[in-house]
Amino acid sequence: MQTTSETAVPAASQARPKRSPVLITLAVILGLAGVAAAAGGLWVKHTFYPSAITPVSLTATEQQAFEGKLQALNDPASADEASRTLVINEREVNAYLAKQELGESVQVKFGEGSVSAAIILTAPEDFPVFPNQKIRLRFTFGTSLSAEHKLSLKLDDLSLGGISLPNSWIGDIKGVDLVAENVESDPALQKFLAGIQSMEIHNGTLRLVLNK
Repeated sequence: MQTTSETAVPAASQARPKRSPVLITLAVILGLAGVAAAAGGLWVKHTFYPSAITPVSLTATEQQAFEGKLQALNDPASADEASRTLVINEREVNAYLAKQELGESVQVKFGEGSVSAAIILTAPEDFPVFPNQKIRLRFTFGTSLSAEHKLSLKLDDLSLGGISLPNSWIGDIKGVDLVAENVESDPALQKFLAGIQSMEIHNGTLRLVLNK
């Protein structure tokens, strides 16, 4: 008796549904558009509807250490040899701003040779973009103290939402030393600077060495 053998068709040889390249491309485009829209929404909210900055507060130990630094800074002559080198960090500066009721609108950061400040404010009526709108700006200053105790504070950049504003929009003040004239006309500031031997700014810290 002759039997007919049945050969099973391997699963791998069965026909697979084909995916349309057009649909795949469309799905990728829509996905990227969704991500871009979400990111754009966060950017708009962060820049034009900014929430108040969370004020910094120091622990009792940190506050005591910071007050010692302020005392030495206000009266360098009274500081002993060990306390003539002061290292002030971002937390201490921002906590000080919070005590001046600026903690919700100003936040300072130290970079290499620079100081930046995020500031939440209402743009003035003559501001070139978004007048009268509450906005978040970032100012970045290059700063140094020369051997002749001349403090230099130059605006390197002013950005809105990470976008650098043209110099012509902000009165051509980029690169201008913003304190030179004030130093010359302010005896109190001259006396303060005379008490500082050297100043260095690094990521997160300001290092001052006081004169004897």
